[in-house]
Amino acid sequence: MMNGILQHLRIVIGLAVAVLVFFSLHIFVASVSANHVGVEFNRIDGKVEPVPLSSGWHLIGIGTSVVEFPTFTQTYTWTKSATEGSPTDESMNFQVASGIVINADISISYSIDSGKAPVLYQKYKRGYEEITSQIIRNGIRNALNNYGSKYDAEGLLAGGKIKLAEEVRAKINHEMNTYGIMVEQFGFVNELRLPSNIQSAINAKLQATQEALRSEAMLRKNLADAANAVAVAKGQADAKIAEAQGDARALEVVGEAIKKYGAEAAQLKNQTLWIEKWNGQLPTTSLGTNTTAMIGVGKAN
Repeated sequence: MMNGILQHLRIVIGLAVAVLVFFSLHIFVASVSANHVGVEFNRIDGKVEPVPLSSGWHLIGIGTSVVEFPTFTQTYTWTKSATEGSPTDESMNFQVASGIVINADISISYSIDSGKAPVLYQKYKRGYEEITSQIIRNGIRNALNNYGSKYDAEGLLAGGKIKLAEEVRAKINHEMNTYGIMVEQFGFVNELRLPSNIQSAINAKLQATQEALRSEAMLRKNLADAANAVAVAKGQADAKIAEAQGDARALEVVGEAIKKYGAEAAQLKNQTLWIEKWNGQLPTTSLGTNTTAMIGVGKAN
């Protein structure tokens, strides 16, 4: 009988110890996932430990909770489409010049400085998902309205949205870098959505501008073709003039040559004819060294 009671008591004590160990492990031991850091927060006095916990198992105090923050880059997309990001409409509206409201799909990538994770939690008392969906999202909306008022709708569509996105990224970094948030990328995912009447007016203006540019290009081409034709015609005319001038000069040279050498040529021809008719006998009388004429002189009686 006594042995049965003792055995039963051992079982009860063993179960009690097991339960105590189980609850102790859940109350005084915490684990931090890989690629995360843990922030210790005491629910009793509200104290946040300044040194983050690395990944692994850690002993913690009574009433202490551990909030995890990822150390790798987080990317969030807020769009109107049900197939991107959340199935609900998470796109953002913001105003530009003239009070026009633009709807936009947003994407942001940021990382958390692991050493500043306790500072981040101390500031907002939220985990990273709530910080993203509430604090960062609200900061983006405020920055879009603040900087977007400097742009008109047409200017944003023409490329101003790139500059606006950079201004918003710089603003969020300026406000949250102190608490460990580092925005690496911010931008508009899809085309900005404008009121239909504004979009139609901008499209009509763009079409008119394109047609004007097309007409201007055609005019420049026609002028260039005409100038080219004139240049070709002038070149051909100049070539003909040069050819005519060359022919005239050639005739002039020939005429001068005839005048200069014609008499000498005639004299040479006469000498040639005389030589051909000469019978080989030397003349008995010469008229001088500068004449080609020869006459016969008979003996005196």
